[in-house]
Amino acid sequence: MKRGTTRRIIAINGKTMSDERKYKNNMQRTINVQNIYSILTNGENETIEFKRTIHNITILGKIISAFANANGGNIIIGYDEQYKKIIGISETEQQKIKSFIERLNIQNLCTVYSFAIEDKTLLIIEVQKADDILQLYNGQAYIRMSDTSTRLMNTTDIKKYYASMPATTANVDALVNQITSIYDLLIEQKNASETAERKNFFLNLGFCILSAIIGYLLGVFF
Repeated sequence: MKRGTTRRIIAINGKTMSDERKYKNNMQRTINVQNIYSILTNGENETIEFKRTIHNITILGKIISAFANANGGNIIIGYDEQYKKIIGISETEQQKIKSFIERLNIQNLCTVYSFAIEDKTLLIIEVQKADDILQLYNGQAYIRMSDTSTRLMNTTDIKKYYASMPATTANVDALVNQITSIYDLLIEQKNASETAERKNFFLNLGFCILSAIIGYLLGVFF
């Protein structure tokens, strides 16, 4: 990106998308008929997540955020890893998941497609690694770990993430937008929270993230 170009924030559950990147139906798919069985056999890893089904659809937002903030990855829905069995997913469930993802405005990071195997259908969500700023879900940043777990990023994670980025004007502009977005979400969550304890939790978590980002900005300019 040329220096001085402004890129708007891309948030997993936000309402804005990058002006420079559009959804690509022909995005390279890493899962195909040649490698699907080896992927299923090898099990979950840092870039592969299996789901038998989706009971709580919001978990997808967290996993997508985590993959995007790490090295990218694939969510394979319709496979039971415990019993090594292809369960498949119904058309109704596929549409529910696709609609959820469309509402998150993350078409620029995800490719969603079905995969027919053994008279069953798997749903694949392929997530690209983000190349600019943190990708958020519900105002929070997640990270994928080498042990296949997904967790909230802490201030150390966030500082490390931004420290690896080139200190360009475009990135700083994006960070300023992200600070504004996080602050707005914090206020919304504070107002929507039912208890003082819950309010304090969201505020403390959010301001930890803000502190890490502001610390990076200070490092850039000073």
